[in-house]
Amino acid sequence: MRVERAAGGVVVRERNGAREVLLIDDQYGKVSFPKGHLEPGESWEQAALREVQEETGVIARIAGDIGRVEYVIERGGEPVRKQVRLFLMVAEDGSEPVHQAEEVNGAYFLPWDEARRRHDERGYANWRFALQKADALLAWRVGRLEEAWRALGPDTPWDHLVAAWRDAEPVTRKLVDACREELAVTFPELRVPEPRSLHLPREVAHDALRAAIESTLLKPEASEIDVQNLCLEAVHHNLPMVCISPRHVPIAKRAVPGSGVRVCTVIGFPHGTQTVNAMRQEALEAIAAGADEIDMVGPIGALAEGDVWAYAQAVRAVVEVARLRFPSVPVKVILETSALGPDAVIKGALVSVAVGADFVKTSTGYHKAGARPADVTLMALAVAGSAGVKASGGIRTPAAARNLLRFGADRLGTSAALKLLDEA
Repeated sequence: MRVERAAGGVVVRERNGAREVLLIDDQYGKVSFPKGHLEPGESWEQAALREVQEETGVIARIAGDIGRVEYVIERGGEPVRKQVRLFLMVAEDGSEPVHQAEEVNGAYFLPWDEARRRHDERGYANWRFALQKADALLAWRVGRLEEAWRALGPDTPWDHLVAAWRDAEPVTRKLVDACREELAVTFPELRVPEPRSLHLPREVAHDALRAAIESTLLKPEASEIDVQNLCLEAVHHNLPMVCISPRHVPIAKRAVPGSGVRVCTVIGFPHGTQTVNAMRQEALEAIAAGADEIDMVGPIGALAEGDVWAYAQAVRAVVEVARLRFPSVPVKVILETSALGPDAVIKGALVSVAVGADFVKTSTGYHKAGARPADVTLMALAVAGSAGVKASGGIRTPAAARNLLRFGADRLGTSAALKLLDEA
């Protein structure tokens, strides 16, 4: 099916201490947000900025990603897949709206509450989540939570983490609710987990650290001897699981028989760029080789540009393969949280669990950052106890491990298992 793409923005400004929103009256008598087609060679963001300026005369800058809607229209007797993305944008000082495009009958800023009422009354149903999402993103931005909370590593002193979380918690919960509403509108056939009360940080039992460890060796240069030694180490120290590359699954299975150590492997690793059929085949081969669990890398690029439908398709394909075996093989979905905005982390977790994943996981260890408490909380609040959370990447101290467990992790992927235990 042919695809048409458009982009635009929910543009806000502060005027006399109050927040205002830019709306347009379109040619169909609807209240909407400025948006229009991507031109050849443009990015989503470039098109959004240009369209806002062309339709309203307002110059703005991008501050976040509101979301994406998709639907089918008919053009020339043929079906066309329409993809529309909206960004959160902030108007530059002095920009005043003057409608400039033929399809726009009016452009104006309204106070926030009045804009919400007008959009609820005369707006398009598939954007009814947009202002709620914008409100949550603005609260995240005003609170500087990317720097003050999300950037904190797991080795941050406990008192500092707790204080930062107390400041971030109301906004984090607001953002999770907004993402739920977004998916309810844009992907209504998806059954996202029901929201449940979850108190964080939580108490962690003394033996929780050992029980959570997945001793990991995923370096491409790892030898068969390295894998055998990892498995012997896990057996000797009574670790629950090893995580190794697909070609090493048979070696690992032979090294741990009767020990209780389970073998996990990865597919779509490390970037999630394989086709759906390739991931399905990788999963089939891993299960046939004896893998007890699968960690799959979701298509990171799809999630980064808001394509939750493609993301769901990839995860569902692997889950379906895992369920061919009885009992089914648990599937963990690696989001690569450091490549995503906080709302994309939430949506990735919600979509993954909705299509059957058993866990969501932070990182591959191959991106710019590993597990962070903030991302673990985003995932834990999203899945709401209906699935587990695995933190991985850069976990090298007992303090880091326990901090992540307290903020919602159930499993820990680490290449430093014995170091955690020796110092615990």
